[in-house]
This record gives sequence, structure tokens and C-alpha cells, in this order.
Amino acid sequence: MVALDTLPTYKTVVAWFLGPRKDIERYFQQLHRLNQGLNTSHWRVYERKREPDRLCLVLSIDSPLIAA
Repeated sequence: MVALDTLPTYKTVVAWFLGPRKDIERYFQQLHRLNQGLNTSHWRVYERKREPDRLCLVLSIDSPLIAA
């Protein structure tokens, strides 16, 4: 058993990625490369919507990343 406050919490967010279509892992790698210390390994994609010039993702991400 662990204390409830030690369990990770997640938030659902929407993100748009502009430009040519890439696979989602490449977008996550690019985010990691541009933001030192950002760990996208626990992120999950709930929904994706491809448009001609962008990709819209509904993500579950670690809540410590979200500013209050």
C-alpha cells in the first residue's frame, strides 16, 4: 500500500501539432527534445483527429506538468 498522494495523477488536455503529418511518437520525441526534463513516456492518446494542415490529439498527461 501507498499513500493516496503518492499515486500519479493525470489530466486530459488537447494539443494541436502543425505541419506535415508524423507518427505520434515522433511528435512526443520532438517535445522531449525541445523541453529538457519533459517525460512523455506516461502520456496516452485518447483520440486523434487528422486535418489537412494539423493533427489534434486528446491526451492524458502527468498533472505536475500543468501549471496551476
